[in-house]
Amino acid sequence: MTCYFARIFMSKQLAYIVLVSIGLITAGAGYMITKLTFDYEFEHFFPSNDPELEFYQEYTEKFDTDIDFVIMGLKNEEGIFERGFLKSSSNMIEEIKQIPHVKRIISPFNAADYALGPFGPIAIPYLHIDDPDRYQKDSSRIYEHQKQVGSLFSPDAKSISLLVILEDTLNKLETDTVYYNLTDVMDKYEFDEIHAAGKAIGQAFYIEQIKTEFILFMAIAVLLIIMVLLLIYRSFWGTAVPLIVVLLSVIWLLGFMSLVGKSIDIMTTLLPLVLFVVGVSDVIHLLSRFFEEIRAGLSKNQAIQTAYKRVGAATFLTSLTTALGFLTLLTSGVKPVRELGVFAAAGVFIAFFLAFSLLPAILSISAVPKLAYKEPSTVMWNKLVSKMFRFSINRRKWIVVFSVALISLSIVGITNIKIDNYLLEDVSEDDPIRKSFMFFEENFSGVRPFELQLTVTDSNMNVLDPKVIQDMMTVESYLKDEYGVGFLSSPLNILRGANQVLNGGLDSANLIPSSERQLKKATSIVNTLSKRPEFAALLSADKMHARFTGKIQDQGGRLTKQKDDELRQYFNKGGVLDHSEITLTGMSLLIDKNNETLSSNMMSGLLFALLVVAIIMGLMFKSLRIAMISLVPNIIPLLMIGGFMGFTGIDLKISTSVIFGIAFGIAVDDSIHYLIKYRQELKKGRSNIYALKRTSLSTGKAIILTTIILCMGFISLSASDFTSTFYVGILISIALASAVVADLLLLPILLLKRSK
Repeated sequence: MTCYFARIFMSKQLAYIVLVSIGLITAGAGYMITKLTFDYEFEHFFPSNDPELEFYQEYTEKFDTDIDFVIMGLKNEEGIFERGFLKSSSNMIEEIKQIPHVKRIISPFNAADYALGPFGPIAIPYLHIDDPDRYQKDSSRIYEHQKQVGSLFSPDAKSISLLVILEDTLNKLETDTVYYNLTDVMDKYEFDEIHAAGKAIGQAFYIEQIKTEFILFMAIAVLLIIMVLLLIYRSFWGTAVPLIVVLLSVIWLLGFMSLVGKSIDIMTTLLPLVLFVVGVSDVIHLLSRFFEEIRAGLSKNQAIQTAYKRVGAATFLTSLTTALGFLTLLTSGVKPVRELGVFAAAGVFIAFFLAFSLLPAILSISAVPKLAYKEPSTVMWNKLVSKMFRFSINRRKWIVVFSVALISLSIVGITNIKIDNYLLEDVSEDDPIRKSFMFFEENFSGVRPFELQLTVTDSNMNVLDPKVIQDMMTVESYLKDEYGVGFLSSPLNILRGANQVLNGGLDSANLIPSSERQLKKATSIVNTLSKRPEFAALLSADKMHARFTGKIQDQGGRLTKQKDDELRQYFNKGGVLDHSEITLTGMSLLIDKNNETLSSNMMSGLLFALLVVAIIMGLMFKSLRIAMISLVPNIIPLLMIGGFMGFTGIDLKISTSVIFGIAFGIAVDDSIHYLIKYRQELKKGRSNIYALKRTSLSTGKAIILTTIILCMGFISLSASDFTSTFYVGILISIALASAVVADLLLLPILLLKRSK
């Protein structure tokens, strides 16, 4: 079929029609690229079709979301109790209140105790910014009674924090509005340090980084491919033709993404580079065979036909298996990862289509390049492949022993892989946003949201029933003392405030009333205030659900899961909670859970892909043994990645999980090209050893050349400021390098044993 497909373009008239058609499609794709957008939504990384996601969505409908906030930190080295600092901080907060989509602000300036006056509750603020004579008394009151210390006030009394609550589910434009307005306000004020973290800050940062790296890696990919092609072919023709084919592949894919409304995000920013290096592989295999047939004395049209006949099937299978490798990402519960798999697979077939339409059209209308007439013996790559084949045959025992040892060592490394994730693990330690994040980790309760719902199980009670209040006190005590939740808010805060109101605002009265009479009075005040926004965010309308919300240190998903399990185990014991039950939820928990399940999902996807490759090879050779042999050089690169991750402490998470599918999809190409060429040589009646020699000399060079280009392309990702992108570059390069060694050194030995 591939031979017939290429034969169509031997007519120059048809070739020109194809070129014009491709040019028109490219123009349309180029226009669509101008409409391509960049986006980064934290919510897209939630696992889909998950009961806990449904619970979380119901939870946010009852209360507020846990991610629509910006936390700000202001530092004054001389201490926070300084009039100039407090006035500037207060003025800045007043400006922030005017920013569109800001619901409310929790700050030291609206934090207060309350006393009951003749016309209702009277606020007793923590800070009296206009009365410096009271600063010492304010300081003593705050720190002696630990009023929001670690939440609104840093323990060293040099920093304050502000929690800016935003409207729910803002779109990108609205979030950008908040970010830029907030940045403008912050730029007006001079503090010793000013920090901000949260969804609006993170999204804006990631989108800017995505834009920068998207352009950067496109440029790097083009430059590297030009350099490598010039080094390989030392010819303008040999550089320009492959580059044109892969450039058009990228343009078509990006145009298609824009057409279907897909934005560029942190995952799909890899697509242009991936398609560049994958697409050029097909072109090099086809050109290498075309040049080989020209040197054998065939005419240009015969060489085109023979090249596509001999390599076309292999190229189709490699495109199929590469796409299959990408499609293993569909097993992920994360939308951006699944989309990366779908669009990468689409890009592979776009590159395949252009390699079988644009390339033969160019070959048919252009003169045979002088490059094609170079004798193989004069080419450095042929000499290298010849030496590798002789080394493989002469050192069979040592290569097998070394391979077994390497596999064993990799398996040991794999056992050390940990599934873990951190909120800002992708950001370098020197980046300002990472420094701001660490500021809150070191001076306050942290930034990682904590969410828990307490549900009343007795229909005759509600959250404000004395017995349920006792349950809430038990939960709060555990969260503070055992779990380490800071900035903790719950209906208990309201009750304590209500009791303080009833007792003249005394600091000593900021507690849950011990007598039934006082508790009844306090709950009566709470009932009258329950519809206020700040209280409604903690107490459901039917008063059957209570929210415990706070901030924790980002100790990673693995340790947090351990603490979650301990919490559940503790409260699932009989007698701990008599009239209620608790449920953990929140954005962080959902992402942690997704990381926990991705490992098994990815492995099942890869096993399916390996099985498909084995079936294809088994059917082609009608041999189960060949099917098993074909798996060996494709499993080794995956084991190498896993072993390297285990020994170097690279955690398995959403960002690194995609590496295995990408690496498999690309690395398997070399094995398929080798095995199909080997099958062709056997069909010519050649002996096993001679068939292997011819295969290594013919296909080996193209394998080495494409691997060099692939490695050069992916290693460029190590320049990324995103840690996950850096790991993709390093680990896939390791996989590709180990794949070419396995294909050219170990695979011939395994196939040689086949005849014994």
